[in-house]
Amino acid sequence: MTPVWRSPAAVALLAFLAAASVLLLPATVAAVVVLTIVALAAVAARGDDHEPPREAAPVVSPPEGLGRAIAPLATGVLALDGDRNVLLANPAAASILARPLDSMIAVSLIQAVRDHDLAEVARQATGLPIEVHLSTANRDVLATATPVEFDAVRTLLAIEDVTELRRAQRARSELVANVSHELRTPIAAARALAETLETGVAEEDDRQRFLRRLLEEIDRLSAIVQRLLWLARVESGAETFSPTPLDATDLLTESTERVAPVAAGRAIHIEVTPGLGAESVLGDRERVLEVLSNLLDNAVRHSPNGARIRLRSIREGSFVRFEVIDEGPGIPPADRERVFERFYTGDRARGSAGSGLGLAIARHIVQRLGGRIWIEDRSEPGAMLCFTLPVAMPGDPAPATPH
Repeated sequence: MTPVWRSPAAVALLAFLAAASVLLLPATVAAVVVLTIVALAAVAARGDDHEPPREAAPVVSPPEGLGRAIAPLATGVLALDGDRNVLLANPAAASILARPLDSMIAVSLIQAVRDHDLAEVARQATGLPIEVHLSTANRDVLATATPVEFDAVRTLLAIEDVTELRRAQRARSELVANVSHELRTPIAAARALAETLETGVAEEDDRQRFLRRLLEEIDRLSAIVQRLLWLARVESGAETFSPTPLDATDLLTESTERVAPVAAGRAIHIEVTPGLGAESVLGDRERVLEVLSNLLDNAVRHSPNGARIRLRSIREGSFVRFEVIDEGPGIPPADRERVFERFYTGDRARGSAGSGLGLAIARHIVQRLGGRIWIEDRSEPGAMLCFTLPVAMPGDPAPATPH
């Protein structure tokens, strides 16, 4: 119960006495009285100073040692209490969820992960892996919420990133479909030609023409299979490379000679600019020439008759940048990453021989040689395909003799 002298009425009375003392008493005495009354009023307004403070809400601490146990794991782990607040999280969870680790601790799960589907998995806590797409992080994960009783921990939420696995599975499915599509046409053509020859062709000239076409379709099948096998070897690292110093201008000139007959048939002029500060690069001669030939063939097939294709090499730090610039329709931004996939069906995706493998092979060769390949933005019509190779340094193997 509040003492009487600390009631609101008592506080008002003290204020009245202070005012009266100022009017009725001498200045010095009135000042002392006023200060005393003000002090009493302050104590009355503040309340009982001896009232014990309220107890703070208990802070739930995570189990000792659990943080050290989950920190090095590659799988993301979050430890939740009974109210699904995050007690602990490891760096892998922060990386998968694309969230700062500090912002995920001592908050609710929905605040930590910002994904309702993942929070629902924790709420159900079935102990079974459930695939969830994280829209905020744009990743696919397998989430497993397991009920536990370990000090304050009531649920352990494990998150495994399966984004690359799902992407590889989709790529494999697309590859099977694309290979089937590419092989179907020459197989159907070869079968029709064989059936025609089997029934008999009266004219010798017709029979020879059908035989030539049959051989062409068989060669086309063989080329697709061989390039697929070679690409598989490059991807697996089984294909050996022999990097040596190579003259950049010689590479541009020789690759031009390889596609010159095809370009001449359509009056396409290929212009080679001598290397600008690029004397030699480190690479496997035949592999680099295959990259340049694939890019040139791609440019020729997508350029109008009478167009010009430009080739040049430029020194950029410790790399040499090669450029193949055409005057074709260009490559839409949405296709610029996918054109290097096997059998991609975009307008610009076809590599040499129309197999849809040329640019995919070029990408793997360049990556194996320590460079990168991409499509450069241009304000002018046409496309610019670029790739880099390391500059040859003193002490590199002796230059290879040009074939």
